[in-house]
Amino acid sequence: MLSQIEISKELQFLAYLVPVIIGIQLALYFFFQYRKIQDITLPLNRVLLAFGSFVLFIILGPLLIQISRNFIEDRILYELFSRMGWFFAFFSTFSVSIFIIRKDFSIIINLNIAKILMIFNIIPIVMILLVPYLGSPIFILSILFVVLNGLYIIRFQLILIKKSIGSIRKKFKLFLIGAIVSLFALVFASLVGLGVLPPVINEIIYFTGVGELLTGFIIIFFSVYDFPPFYEFEWRNNLLKLFIINQHNKSCIYSYNFIEKLENNSKISQNHLYNNEILFSKGIMGIESIITIITGTIKEKINKIKKGDFHMFLEYGLNPSHITYILVVKRDLSSTHHLLKSIRIKFESFFKEILLDLEDLKGDQGKLFSSFEVIINRILQ
Repeated sequence: MLSQIEISKELQFLAYLVPVIIGIQLALYFFFQYRKIQDITLPLNRVLLAFGSFVLFIILGPLLIQISRNFIEDRILYELFSRMGWFFAFFSTFSVSIFIIRKDFSIIINLNIAKILMIFNIIPIVMILLVPYLGSPIFILSILFVVLNGLYIIRFQLILIKKSIGSIRKKFKLFLIGAIVSLFALVFASLVGLGVLPPVINEIIYFTGVGELLTGFIIIFFSVYDFPPFYEFEWRNNLLKLFIINQHNKSCIYSYNFIEKLENNSKISQNHLYNNEILFSKGIMGIESIITIITGTIKEKINKIKKGDFHMFLEYGLNPSHITYILVVKRDLSSTHHLLKSIRIKFESFFKEILLDLEDLKGDQGKLFSSFEVIINRILQ
């Protein structure tokens, strides 16, 4: 009988090791993705750190609890590992709050409420150190503060989904689904860790929780895979026009009018579009004016021009170097340079061979580069 119990414990632990390994790799992948697209002009990308921290702590907490429950007989070590496990489990929601209370998210959530709930989240963490035993009613009741903070984090993610657009919105939806599934696993882990259920039901709950956790992590993986840069919430409606200029012959080899694309969006008022078209018609954003500014300051390599009510961001080609990329926007958003740099990289990669022999090309170069609209549309998704 004793050997059967020991085998059961080993099977439980081995079963849990599968989502543990996947979860740790998943957390590291979140951090890698943040590092991959890290840019001081993209502060909202810190949400990747929040999600990665959540996954890391939600996997380490139950792991330590399982080690203490199944393999440690010494009472002191048992208490140490068990309490450390609960600490990490409660810290999973706290770590997310650390990142979402930044002022960058103040336009979508009430930071004061987020801070209050984060402070409440500390109470059960402190209780881990103070209560004489983890089955104490005070400790169990304090878990409600973690639940409250977790619910607010879910609300935060729902707002992210509502405010986001395109592919990044789909990514947030997947993460929310995966996180909710994983949180259910945390509930199962809490029941098993507290030891309030009969042995047979305890094992059923345990393996159900492991399956839930593994399913949640698989869903979360698809949410972080190929995660796009997270610009400001209003970045797309801020765009007006893109010009790509050949400085050698002072010609525009490609242009893209974002306003025309906005006309297909019923949420944009006709009056708003009309006002923008008037400003364009007055020549404020005329290509001749832009070329004059650029060719008159070739030696300075300026990166931004304020002209009238608009801003022009400039990015200079690397190969070839005489190509200039100009993005006209309504507001000076911090992520605009990152977006324009991304456009430049994709353009030079897409037309690499053609750009090297650009001076030898005859005919309408605008038609030659018109296929780049497919790439622009993909960026806007």
